[in-house]
Amino acid sequence: MKRLILALFVLPIAVQGAENPLLSAPAKDISKWENKLKEFERPELPRKEGYPRPFHLPNGYKYSLDDVCLACHTFAAHKKDKKYAPFYNAHGTFLSCTTCHFVKSGLSYSWVEIDGDRAVGKEGGDFYGLRYIRNGNRVILSGGDSRARITPVYDGAPLVIPLKGNESLLKDVKAVSKMHSALTEKVLKCEDCHREKGVLDFRALGFSDERVKDLEENEVVKGLKEYKTIHFPKFIW
Repeated sequence: MKRLILALFVLPIAVQGAENPLLSAPAKDISKWENKLKEFERPELPRKEGYPRPFHLPNGYKYSLDDVCLACHTFAAHKKDKKYAPFYNAHGTFLSCTTCHFVKSGLSYSWVEIDGDRAVGKEGGDFYGLRYIRNGNRVILSGGDSRARITPVYDGAPLVIPLKGNESLLKDVKAVSKMHSALTEKVLKCEDCHREKGVLDFRALGFSDERVKDLEENEVVKGLKEYKTIHFPKFIW
């Protein structure tokens, strides 16, 4: 199947960094962050053998930790909330961290892919869960192999910092403080997006009407709100 992928914007980090709130926010509590960096333990992603073997198709998805946030926190950043954490972590494969952790008016959202030291916006393509495809007697979601993630765009620049060329930021206490102080206290919850006229415009992001209905009337979100406790197998962590 042929794919149509159009570049919407390509921003080298040198240009992006000048306006990026993640790098221009004030540095706060430097001594606190010095201690946090000393104590910080990077989450470990489950080993391949820890996952159940798929019944039909091999799971060839590769988790690319190619931005500064994921370099430290990985996709397993959420652990405190035992009920919601597995879902938050799963969303990390197709949502940038700032989508939920940088909430301000005037933001737009786009599919953005890290290409080396650049954040490349994608106007069209075969992204995660973008459309349904019939494969024989089965209907599957396309785009599982895409590295693009939904990312907020602020003043024309995607709010993500490519890891390549910026590795030194991870050891710079002042930079770490700036990136964290830029994040907003209000974070997005499941129901902020999974509802009609939610924060994310699913149609503008390219989802089909069928998929939009699934996302807006999501049974998992309803179940999470209804049931107090949900039990997960260990491999999800």
